[in-house]
Order: sequence, then C-alpha cells, then structure tokens
Amino acid sequence: MADQERTALKQSLQATELPKIKKDTAVITSERYKTPRSSPLVFHFEPYSFTSPALRLQDSTIKHEVVSGKDVYIIDDFFIESEAEELRNFSTNATFSKDIFANNESKVKGELPDRAMDSKEKWVFFANPPQAIKELYKLMSWLSNEMEADISTLPWEMYDQDICAPAFATNRVVFKSKESSELGKHKDYDTDEGLSFGIPVLYAKEPQQLHPSSFPNGSEGKPWLISLMAYATSPAFSTKHGLGTIFCDDDGKTKMCADSKNMRFVIFEGDIIHSIESAKLPANPDAWRVSYVFKLIVNPKRKDQSMKKRMQEILQSFQK
Repeated sequence: MADQERTALKQSLQATELPKIKKDTAVITSERYKTPRSSPLVFHFEPYSFTSPALRLQDSTIKHEVVSGKDVYIIDDFFIESEAEELRNFSTNATFSKDIFANNESKVKGELPDRAMDSKEKWVFFANPPQAIKELYKLMSWLSNEMEADISTLPWEMYDQDICAPAFATNRVVFKSKESSELGKHKDYDTDEGLSFGIPVLYAKEPQQLHPSSFPNGSEGKPWLISLMAYATSPAFSTKHGLGTIFCDDDGKTKMCADSKNMRFVIFEGDIIHSIESAKLPANPDAWRVSYVFKLIVNPKRKDQSMKKRMQEILQSFQK
C-alpha cells in the first residue's frame, strides 16, 4: 500500500473507529488520601481490536531503552500530519492556568514557571481531546486486547493535605534551570513503597479481591504501572532547546534523555526516577513544549502473565 493510501486509510478510520472508554471507581486504601477533594474515578480503555493502532505502529519508529532494568519506549511517526497540526494549534491556544515551580527558591529567583491545566481544564481535555489523543486512547484499547489485560488510568486525583497525585498531567515549559531540573527528579509512583488505592485481582476466585498494596512492578501475575507521555511543540522549538525528559538510575544519575520532539510519545515505567531536562538555550516565549501525561495500570487477566514481557514482545514485533 502506497504512503498516500495508508494516510488516507488512517484518516478514514478516525471517524469509523471511536475510542471505547468505561468509567469506574477505585477503592482508596490510604487514610492519607481519604480527603474530600480526592476523586477515585478511573477510566478503562476497553479491549478492542481496532485496525488503526497496528497500522500506525507498522509505520512508526520504535526505540527501546532500559534504565536500571526498567523499560522506556520512544515512539515516533505514529500520527499523521493533520493530527500534528491540530494538536499544535490546540496547545498554542489552550489555557494552562496554573503556575508550577520546582520549589519556592525557583519562584524567589524569578525563574519562569512551567504552566499546567487546572482540574477543570484537564477534565475538558480528557473528555474531548484532539484527534491525536483519541488515537492514543485507541492504542490503549488495542494493547489491552493484545495483552489480555485491563488498561486503565490511576484514580483521577488523589489529594492529601498538601499535594495532588493526578492520573493525567500537563506541563508547558519554556525554560528549566539545572537546579530546577535536579529538584524535579521524581517517580510517578512506587509499587515497592506501596500504593494508596486498590487494584482488583482479575483472575481471583474470591470476588473483590485486591492485589497487595506493594509488589514488584510488572512481575508475573501483578499489575504493571506505566506512564504515557506525548509531546507537542511550537514551530520555533527544536531539540536544541533541551527540555526533554531525563531518566535516571536508582542513585539519581542521568542515564538517558528522550528529546522533546513534536508528536513523539514515550511509554515508560513510572517508577523510574525522571525529570525535565535543563534548557540548553535562553528562554524564548515562542519556543515551548507541552507534555500530556497519562498514568496507567496494566492489570493482567491471568496469573501466569507478565505485562512487562508481553509489551516488549508486542512492540518488538513492530521494530524495524
């Protein structure tokens, strides 16, 4: 099939294949997060054999990296040009109403803050996103079907007295100092330390049985928690500006960087220490990058399954 025919097919499948998402409620198990502001809503990407994801993966460039035994997949060329244009235009005009500083010192020094969507803005985006994000929703449903798993978001927003741990996050960045990059190093979650919510055992004989709160991430029969991060950039931005995502070993030493490339997305194990790369050029308000980050649970339907290994098998089959 010629390139133009493949693009036309992908475009036609936008209308004929629609995302399949089901709303559910998680059980909050940590007293710390049993606050009035916490929202235990989760969203399942229902298993479905969509045509579009496999077609797009065939045309994608997939790079696999390993950091301290944990997987990072960097995927380019998944989207078509019209989707890239739409997401860039959306990111240009969208409201990111929250200021984010690495810490109070960054604020005092007058460093340019990152920008993020507030709760309402995120909700509107998640419910009715640009087409590129809908294609990622369909990818999650396709993977759920191929992996014999349930793929869902984490609970929507988990609040304690000081912080919010969201299932979906955004970050619009124009500058990042080396100090703020260092201070920003974090894990999205840590299954060894324990989770604050319950994940159902899908192969359990007893109803409503939950996995233990702590477990080795992605081990056989256990859930695999991952993050999916999609980039959009302005026309003035290039990888020469820096501001990619650095991934670190368990001691916090940088081992690799995924450059912020327009319409690239990265799937990685969220318990890898990571941060935004420091800027390589002076701040330019016209040169920005946005990341859209989904924090996901891949929950096996069989006790003998390793979701980590199954993902590797699937994506390796598309590597060129």
